[in-house]
Amino acid sequence: MRRLGVREADLEESFARSSGPGGQHVNKVSTAVTLVHPPTGVAVTVQDSRSQAVNRRLARERLLDEIERRRRTLAQARRAQAALERRRHSPRPRGLKERILESKRRRSSSKKLRSRVDD
Repeated sequence: MRRLGVREADLEESFARSSGPGGQHVNKVSTAVTLVHPPTGVAVTVQDSRSQAVNRRLARERLLDEIERRRRTLAQARRAQAALERRRHSPRPRGLKERILESKRRRSSSKKLRSRVDD
């Protein structure tokens, strides 16, 4: 948690009754854990286990994984945007520019041939 800069005080934890397998224990005890990190808006709900303590640990792990995944995605998007800007402002290579101009000259000459001769 320290590595990602997430403090325990930032987390909002709530408990609810779980559903699915687990029998009477799951039906009577609030074992499902919902963990919310308001600064990032990430929320995780875990009801994998019959034990609330296990679900709390799993919720923290999944929350940290999700925060880390979102940060990686954001950093990757920033790098892609920077690369796009870098490419956008770079001039065309000389060979490419010459090929483009040559194709324009060919196109121009073929269009000139289409004009009427009686003008």
